[in-house]
Amino acid sequence: MKFPSIDFDNAVAQLCHGTVNDEVLVRLHELLQADPSARDEYLWRVEVHGKLGAGQIDFQHLSADEATADRIFEGDPRPTATALGRTYTSLAVGAALVIAIGVYWNIPSNSDDSTGEVVAQLTELNDIQWMDSTEQTAAGDSITIGERIELASGSAELRFSSGARMEVFGPAILQPLTSNSARLLMGQVQLFAETPESKGFTLQTPSTNFVDIGTAFRAAVAPDGLCLLEVSEGEVDVVMQGTEVVPRVRAGESLYVEPGERGVTTRIEQGEGTPAFQFPTIAPPSSEDYADRALANASIRVVHGQFIGHSADVLLDGTGQSHQDAPQESAFFERRGGFLIDLGKAISISRINSYSWHQHETIEEHRNRAQQRFTLYGYSGDDLPDLTLRPDKAGWTRIARVNSDQSFEVQQLLDRPAQQACSITGSDGDIGQFRYLLWEIRRGTFYGEIDVYGTPQVSDN
Repeated sequence: MKFPSIDFDNAVAQLCHGTVNDEVLVRLHELLQADPSARDEYLWRVEVHGKLGAGQIDFQHLSADEATADRIFEGDPRPTATALGRTYTSLAVGAALVIAIGVYWNIPSNSDDSTGEVVAQLTELNDIQWMDSTEQTAAGDSITIGERIELASGSAELRFSSGARMEVFGPAILQPLTSNSARLLMGQVQLFAETPESKGFTLQTPSTNFVDIGTAFRAAVAPDGLCLLEVSEGEVDVVMQGTEVVPRVRAGESLYVEPGERGVTTRIEQGEGTPAFQFPTIAPPSSEDYADRALANASIRVVHGQFIGHSADVLLDGTGQSHQDAPQESAFFERRGGFLIDLGKAISISRINSYSWHQHETIEEHRNRAQQRFTLYGYSGDDLPDLTLRPDKAGWTRIARVNSDQSFEVQQLLDRPAQQACSITGSDGDIGQFRYLLWEIRRGTFYGEIDVYGTPQVSDN
């Protein structure tokens, strides 16, 4: 891909290797501010460079969406400094990410934001590398309002004046805002609000505020603004941009928040493991959604991948599987693949639910086909885009990215729930208007049902 006024390929390569000069850096920054497609391409290349350094590239299947979604969230959900720091093996890549984050979110400088008021203290540092190699901050130092903490790798623990304790895992950019709030621009944090004064601790992200009601939660922000919230104790309120509040997230539950004006959220929950498909807040599979096969509004087909399931039509039949290991009642791929739902015409979609269930009849830990991992795209036009192209290059709108293993902190096989549901909604009840829905599936999951809720567009005639 070529962009005007700069040798884009060489500029990004030089930046990632730490050899870029000031003139090229200024021109690259100007290009990224002016051209959204350049920003997307830049962010993807930085992601790829980081994965190359860590030996994490799967060249056959790598895509920009997968790189962006996985980079911050991948690996041990409660990472050590080494586990999370290994994804970026050079400070140059950390600096490249700072430029990307600065362009996307317009990060203010430390000197502009800091007021001199002390609101936290660095209590512990582990295997620290700062993004600024001249940084001299040490354990025991005080942190003032707006002072940025920029970790290339390692971890740091902060103690806020309210008593809240926060662990920050690099690469990360964090700004304390008050004695009981902070702004997370990139990376992972774990918050423990165990004192009366720390109740209501607020963590700002580029699109969302997480307000602690209980005692502990984990949050992560990817470079493009994708957020993950996971509550381990108590409850957390999620306040979107403006005044919208999504249903409270409770202990054991998790939520993704996509960047963008619609505030698309994805809730992932564990089922009771029965044919009733009962979940804490997500409704069971339904025969009353717009895409149900009996209504003849929609059709589904496999568009790529080695499909092994009996028929993709089982995903629109209004029910999930009747038991835990039911390949004849499931739609699944050997490894990766794609499902396409044609709704017949563009409709205003309010909610999309997907359900999976798998556990071996005799081997308890065998739940390999229970995970939900996919990227969902939508397209509103009548002429289907070229399905041989990468969706982000063919005109599709990315709706949501899902990886339930991240949400459930799966580190061992028995950590993975055998029955799972994913519910994608918009913060104001509107995901968007689409005719086609494309699931880019990773893993050979036993999907049992997909429900699409929405209403047809009202004609102007």
